[in-house]
Amino acid sequence: MMSNQPHGQPVALIENSAGNYKILPSGAAYCSGIIPDPGFEVIRVELQSWLPLERAYAFIETYLKGVGRPVQAFCGIELRVPEPLTFDKWSTFNVPYLEQLRKWALMSGDYSLVCRSNIALDLYPPTATSMCAFSFTAPATSNGLTFLLSGQADIGPDNKIIAEGEIGSQAMQQRARFTIDTVAETLKKLGFSWEDTTRVALFHAHDIPELWGPALLGTIGEPIRRGVLVYRARPPIAGGEVELEARAIRRDLVATIL
Repeated sequence: MMSNQPHGQPVALIENSAGNYKILPSGAAYCSGIIPDPGFEVIRVELQSWLPLERAYAFIETYLKGVGRPVQAFCGIELRVPEPLTFDKWSTFNVPYLEQLRKWALMSGDYSLVCRSNIALDLYPPTATSMCAFSFTAPATSNGLTFLLSGQADIGPDNKIIAEGEIGSQAMQQRARFTIDTVAETLKKLGFSWEDTTRVALFHAHDIPELWGPALLGTIGEPIRRGVLVYRARPPIAGGEVELEARAIRRDLVATIL
């Protein structure tokens, strides 16, 4: 069985020994990415019926207990929000979420040990913030690398929105270019490349001219033949217009809520 180690030499990572994975730190709300320990893999569970976030925590605990994994194995959450939030409301939104991570011992100082994506759907959004999927680590059952990245919005590390207030052709291309470059850099830091991904997902509502051309998604190279999952949606911060996700998963499950 493969060791689940990246090809290159990654940067310094934070160890989550209880959960059997390492993280590339980013900030308090989410980490940049996670790599499972040798002999472990990331498993993704999609919910057939989404759960409001306040109910999702108990579901995660029960599910992980049922498969014999500690709650510290929880390594990723995918959320859908009713609408984009201002930066002030975003900070308020994060407070109870971070309290939950601390209860689960999934914070290392001020750094979250969990990947996260928040998406504001343009069509049929939920009435309350809801979990649509989550991921955890478990002993590997097959060969192949697995890893998880947080969603990357068109917002710089200085919290400045790329091409803020503009949705024209050039602005949308600039926004998309930023997310593609940033995800590529995160993959590189973890020792991976686009070739290692099994799923790339793009979220946008306005047209991005020449999206599949050599200057944008074309830079992914040959892995683009696996396709890109595209949603009509936006990042969770008001003013953002493009978000990109990438992951490598071998076991993608569906859970039914009873």
